[in-house]
Amino acid sequence: MKKLILLIVVLAGALIGVNYMRTGKVGLFPPAVSVEEQQLRNLEKELEAVKAQMSQAGRTASMTGADTTADVSALMEKKAKLEKQIEEARKKLR
Repeated sequence: MKKLILLIVVLAGALIGVNYMRTGKVGLFPPAVSVEEQQLRNLEKELEAVKAQMSQAGRTASMTGADTTADVSALMEKKAKLEKQIEEARKKLR
């Protein structure tokens, strides 16, 4: 009986963990997410990746003295486009 209860608790914990990794929210069952919400999340993740790349380019330039202005310029343009897309996606959700 104790093993059965322990198994149920472990499985529930694993399910909650998997759902948290997929959605970023804690819950036993994942919430239904619309296509627009998923697109917004993807755009936000992509924006965070661009910011991280910009930060990395700055660190690289400071450590090696390499010229990363072209890389940063392209990333800044991509960042501006993503911010516009995010704003449009947020307007659609409202």
